[in-house]
Amino acid sequence: MKSAITNQLVNKITFLVGNKKNAGKTTFLNYALKQVRKVVNPTFFTIGIDGETSDLIYDTPKPKIYTEIGDFVITSNLMINKSDALFDIFHVFPYKTVLGRLVLAKTLRSGTIELVGAEDNKQITEIIEYLKNEEQIKTIIIDGAASRATQVASIKNSNFYYIIKLDHKSINSDINKFKTIALISKFKSVDDILDVETKNVFEIKGALTASKLLSIPENCDILVLNDFTKIFLDFSQILELTRKFEIAYKIPYQLISFVVILKDIKKEDFKKILKQHNIEETILYNPYEN
Repeated sequence: MKSAITNQLVNKITFLVGNKKNAGKTTFLNYALKQVRKVVNPTFFTIGIDGETSDLIYDTPKPKIYTEIGDFVITSNLMINKSDALFDIFHVFPYKTVLGRLVLAKTLRSGTIELVGAEDNKQITEIIEYLKNEEQIKTIIIDGAASRATQVASIKNSNFYYIIKLDHKSINSDINKFKTIALISKFKSVDDILDVETKNVFEIKGALTASKLLSIPENCDILVLNDFTKIFLDFSQILELTRKFEIAYKIPYQLISFVVILKDIKKEDFKKILKQHNIEETILYNPYEN
């Protein structure tokens, strides 16, 4: 039986982005892969290194990544040899890492796998273009780097889940981040704005920082940014800008949903916090625990 998340992932390129280290991306990846397998065998990879038994920074235990028969995995040749699963290597990419060369492999026997992936946005783009054009693969899930969303902008019209882990210690900063992501996810593609040629359009090159705000003309109708990862302002600054003009992107994307992991906060209490901040977003609460 298909779930809503299955429909959200099948035939799409989807990034998993977390608000911090150990936010729960790997656990959500396993959950997402399980949902996708109800319809199609997924293809998945990571950015950097993932799937190791303990966190490389905090040395805390990490969940294993499972691959099932028929899945396509991108990792290094050394991790293929190390895995308890069995694979058929389909393609060798021209990228070397400290843990071997990246390969595309099809799973022949189920098991666990440590992922070693693309090291920059250029490699992400090239890998995805290869999967789409050469292998005709349409369902791709990328486990993004911790606390970084820049990789989402590497592919036009990509989708992403924002996995946010909340606890009392950092609740204020996490809620501000939540509000910021929710706000900037609503900005349109510049191509979708009607009669844009009749309006005063100003484009910010590179990052939108506080120091660049004074460069925006007073008669600006539409402020154009390359993508949402170029915004380096806090929630209140962005909200103030939206009162003056419309903000649009050259590279559009879609936020599918927030995935909220509550550590030491009750769900009822968190819902009250959302109401206080007028946050009405699509949220999945620890979906793999249901």
